[in-house]
Amino acid sequence: PASALPAAGGQSISKPPSALVPGAAAREPVVPTSIEEQTSVFYTEGSDALKQARIKIAQYSVPAAASRLRRERLLRSKLDPLEYEESLRDYQTHLQSFSVSVSQVGDDRPLTGGSFAPNDEYLATCSWAGLVKLWRLPSCDAAWTFRCHTDRLHGVAWHPAYKGGTEGGRAPANIHIASGGADMKVMLWRVPEDGHEPGTVAEPAHTLEGHEDRINRVAFHPSGLYVGSTSHDLTWRLWDIHTRQELLLQEGHARGVYPICFHPDGSLAVTGDLGGAIWVWDMRTGKTVLPLKGHVKQVLSIDFNPRGCFELATASDDHTVRIWDLRKRKSVHTLLAHTKLVSDCKYEPRRGRFLLTSSYDCFAKLWHPTDWKCSKTLAGHEARIMAADISNSGSMIATVSFDRTWKLWTTAGEWTGMDIEHLVD
Repeated sequence: PASALPAAGGQSISKPPSALVPGAAAREPVVPTSIEEQTSVFYTEGSDALKQARIKIAQYSVPAAASRLRRERLLRSKLDPLEYEESLRDYQTHLQSFSVSVSQVGDDRPLTGGSFAPNDEYLATCSWAGLVKLWRLPSCDAAWTFRCHTDRLHGVAWHPAYKGGTEGGRAPANIHIASGGADMKVMLWRVPEDGHEPGTVAEPAHTLEGHEDRINRVAFHPSGLYVGSTSHDLTWRLWDIHTRQELLLQEGHARGVYPICFHPDGSLAVTGDLGGAIWVWDMRTGKTVLPLKGHVKQVLSIDFNPRGCFELATASDDHTVRIWDLRKRKSVHTLLAHTKLVSDCKYEPRRGRFLLTSSYDCFAKLWHPTDWKCSKTLAGHEARIMAADISNSGSMIATVSFDRTWKLWTTAGEWTGMDIEHLVD
């Protein structure tokens, strides 16, 4: 990537111009005439709104990173490494008590996504029927159905500030859920306040349009001000949830873009595509930080380890999960995780004490985060598992499947061993 910053908050990528023509059929082809032109940096000038968004992201990410680093230093000073490793081994034994608590028919068509609310109050699922459904936890009773998409859904995400209830703190702009699908629309939804009878919500709060092909995944930026979306149109986009404006149309992938994940500090975005390429983007400058090369087939899921935030897991159709160390800029471990396509991978949200993977081989697995041994295999679905998620508390796991069911997995009891959170409280 070039060292120069793009003008007005735009994005840049150091690829030959001939490789950067997705969605640009109306443009005249550019024929490089010299070595300099073949290696020149491609710029797209950004709007003033994008520049202001990048400034806001920097203002959010710098204090967030400083706070995280202070916490990590405090943990290192108080935490005995051998004691922590022993605690991790005990925790893996605790994970073996995970079992099916509830199995629920989620829709009359296959389910494609599932996500826990930040306060563990609901599980949101999406399906080929074009519906987003909310299920109240832990009873797993149906609560709300969001019906407006006209085609299959592929992604659903919760706003990171959602807290539920009728008081404040529910989320900026009162947006709680984002969904995207084959109708090329991102829809933003509000969860009805407590006291309303469960039912159907027929109109989204806002609809974001601009993609030219099906939308694969949606994700909120940790600041809660923006939502990202990926698409088969070879781009990923960033939207302002207050103004509903498309701030960024990022090209650079040569195949359809599938997963997107934001760094917990909000400084980076990582995207993968159906050709196996992974790109790391600096959200504050628009530059590409580095490519991550290793997968030989499509990449379907990406997640950051919250412990340290320098480790990244990616799941692929090549049946593997790769662990990347961004400090070393390379893959440091390859998990031969499943016998078929790996559809999802998620770290335990708060402490990263285990990694969850799901696959088309109908199994989900839990992995030790340092020696990468399989701690538990979750079996029960009759068809491929499309997605999986872990509750914020780490005590619940949800898997959604092509067999039209979703399952809630819980442990036999609460973890009573070492908890590092009290060391920094």
